Amino acid sequence: MQIQKIITQIKPFELSQKDQLAILWSDLEKRANCSVFLSWQWISNWLSLVSKQMFVVEAYQGSKIVGLGIMVEQQRKAFGLLPIKQWYLHRTGIEQQDQIWTEYNDFLLDQQIADEVRDKMVSAINCYDKSVQEFVIGLSSNRVTSCFEKHFKHSAEQMTAQGYSVDFSEIKDSYLETVPSKNTRSQIKRSDKLLSQMGILTFDVVTDKNQVKALFSEIAKLHIVRWQNTREGSGFTNELFKIFHQRFINGGDSTVQISVLSLDNKALGYLVNFVYNDRVYFYLSALTTSANNKIKIGLSLHSKAIQYYLSLKLKTYDFLGGEARYKQSLSNSQYVLSMKSFNRNSYILIIESAFKIIKSNCKLLLLKYTD
Repeated sequence: MQIQKIITQIKPFELSQKDQLAILWSDLEKRANCSVFLSWQWISNWLSLVSKQMFVVEAYQGSKIVGLGIMVEQQRKAFGLLPIKQWYLHRTGIEQQDQIWTEYNDFLLDQQIADEVRDKMVSAINCYDKSVQEFVIGLSSNRVTSCFEKHFKHSAEQMTAQGYSVDFSEIKDSYLETVPSKNTRSQIKRSDKLLSQMGILTFDVVTDKNQVKALFSEIAKLHIVRWQNTREGSGFTNELFKIFHQRFINGGDSTVQISVLSLDNKALGYLVNFVYNDRVYFYLSALTTSANNKIKIGLSLHSKAIQYYLSLKLKTYDFLGGEARYKQSLSNSQYVLSMKSFNRNSYILIIESAFKIIKSNCKLLLLKYTD
């Protein structure tokens, strides 16, 4: 039996075509081994945020759709002067629109032939429009970025993110007695004991979408207090972020779940998790503070949530990207995601990248000699 060739095509996409795309995406999603960030529930709501020109990349094997992706066209200025046309995969390059933060970024692919289809789609993007000088991909695994590196002569790393997860297949019974270090386990038990001495400590997981929506206002208040004065800021001060998540909650049954730790029915902290394809993605937390530094609300809450999802026989509890000591302490697996830019042979971008490296090295040297 002759295997049919994979044929790709790229065409401009308008929101008026969303219903047709939904049919293709939903069909392929059933055959894909993808993250929640490539689910139609996520992508359909992300599309509504995009204000720039979009292009849909399709791959077919015969009449069967085997690959899909959305590229967003953007423009920036190299050295603040020279216009550079860019394409972003499932991102826009606009901070306000990208604050929903997509991880495990990739094309949506038929899992039976994923690597072959991705290769064809990257090749098609490379050949489609030579006026596009820069392609930005991420946060993505090495498997994805290495495919782009194969087709583009030059790449520049924009950022990397260390990720941590709990692989449930390595745990036979109790998470707490198996994964955390002796010191972390001791901290969790002490925290639970101190809290229990203050009242009735309870843990719940809210899955009903109406209850989840109702909790978001309280989560937003706590999150803003914690993050408003940091460089990252809180997404809850961004109207597009709030609109996206309200729609995302409405779009699925029990995808968005909130773990709640309470003392005498008063919430101490919340975890917003996405549950998709037997995987749990920890998206954000909103925690109260305690004057007693031996009370670790985050550790107590995460440990209970992990044990809960372990009991449901799911596959992983993924802390997603971002270096944090508590993530490392609570996990038994780690990975790296990166965001990279690619170009064919743009001298402007090559020189710009070299200048950025020199500037970064100079800063490191300056820090070294001023310490």
